[in-house]
Amino acid sequence: MAITTYRQRAVAGWANTTPIYQLESAFAQLGWHAGTVSGIVTGITGYSGQSVVGTSGTTFWDARPKSGGTNIGVGDTCSFSVYRSNGSVYQVYVNRGGHGYADGDNLVLDGDAIGGGNDMTVVVQADETNYGSTSTFYDKDVTIGSNNPWGVLRMEQDNTKVYGDVYWGFQVNNNDLWITSGTSFMPYDNNSFGNKGHNYANSFRGAENMELSAYAGSSYHHYVTSSYNQQMEQTNFEFASSNSYALELNVFRSGIDTDFAILSFRQPDLPASNLDGNTFGSFFLHKFNHSLFDFDQMCLMSMTYMDPDYRYMDQAYFSMNTTFGGAPTNVGNWMGRSALAGWQTGSNYSSADREVRDKISSNTYIAEIGAYERRHYYRNNETFRGDSHFSDYTQKSPDSLNHNAVIKGIPLTSQFVPCPFYLPDDFVLIQFDHSAPGQNIQQYDTVTISGSEVYTVIDGAYNQTTRTRGILLCARTVG
Repeated sequence: MAITTYRQRAVAGWANTTPIYQLESAFAQLGWHAGTVSGIVTGITGYSGQSVVGTSGTTFWDARPKSGGTNIGVGDTCSFSVYRSNGSVYQVYVNRGGHGYADGDNLVLDGDAIGGGNDMTVVVQADETNYGSTSTFYDKDVTIGSNNPWGVLRMEQDNTKVYGDVYWGFQVNNNDLWITSGTSFMPYDNNSFGNKGHNYANSFRGAENMELSAYAGSSYHHYVTSSYNQQMEQTNFEFASSNSYALELNVFRSGIDTDFAILSFRQPDLPASNLDGNTFGSFFLHKFNHSLFDFDQMCLMSMTYMDPDYRYMDQAYFSMNTTFGGAPTNVGNWMGRSALAGWQTGSNYSSADREVRDKISSNTYIAEIGAYERRHYYRNNETFRGDSHFSDYTQKSPDSLNHNAVIKGIPLTSQFVPCPFYLPDDFVLIQFDHSAPGQNIQQYDTVTISGSEVYTVIDGAYNQTTRTRGILLCARTVG
């Protein structure tokens, strides 16, 4: 089945807000904006009913109400951070804002969720501002002249589940795009510190070491436009060389699984002798399910990306990097709420994997790759990786063994066993060996297998010296 393509194009001279607008439009075309919500809990007017429990000084970071409010969906509830000192509750903060609440709602927290004893009633303040739509980000700041504009996508995986919403943050820093994710985001614009407040506005929410690397509402998870926040970096990559050339965000959407789409930044007018010269970062957000996942307890806040810094044309390989999700620091943090955390390793909670990397190498190129690296099947009895030594060799293998099929069933990563997801079969890898050197293969060029089977190039790597040979990530556009 053929894919669908979308193209967001900005002419030369584009502003640093342009990639944010392009992403916003692309997600609208994909139908991934979760719609408009209001009634965000932003403060507390009072709390009562709780009892003293021993001499505990424990903080309960993410307590959700068991009742109260209006018709709140299971995944749309707010939560609170409850502080105890010598057994007594002495501070309560808003953690998750949720949505669908009204000023004066009385919300009941189960005593067991806050250390024991009596239930506690919290009276809330709610912001009735509308946030997001089916065509716009849940929240964004694209102030003209700002250094680091940003936008947050609220994407529904399964709105019947507690962690069925995923919040994706995108921020521009010079020519780099910084990406993070989480299970909740506070869109309110005003900071509010101290008892009954919500701490930093415009920040990701949840629990430390579950989906956050620090406490909810901290500056570690806070967006401003005056600087970029690398404390919650899930990944970053280059999206352009400069604004002197037009900027495209190209979207390649599967016809087999419409929840799968690769997004890729490109500057088509930038002079280039190969794909690496004008194709920048490509990525796809994870939007799938698996029998191992329980979205009432975990969230799929991971992604896969192709960084141009890990595209090696001379060696004919590129990398596909899969994150574990959440908002790790540069060191890497355990993210217990991540659906991929079951594959995450590390020496302690603050020193864990950030991602796994698959080296996508071509067997057509004359290089021996590491014993631990992934391989893609290829046979040719006429040459050994372009070496004509075998052309007159009488004891060569029979022609019937030659094999260079289109490679389908691409695993999310070969590092995960079992693998939770495979790219749909309209996305493939194609190895090739062209006798002429210097062939300039670009994104949107086509590879024709037959009249009914044609593929469009998305990404890849190839050597152009004595021959042109390498491997391409492609999507089926005919058939």
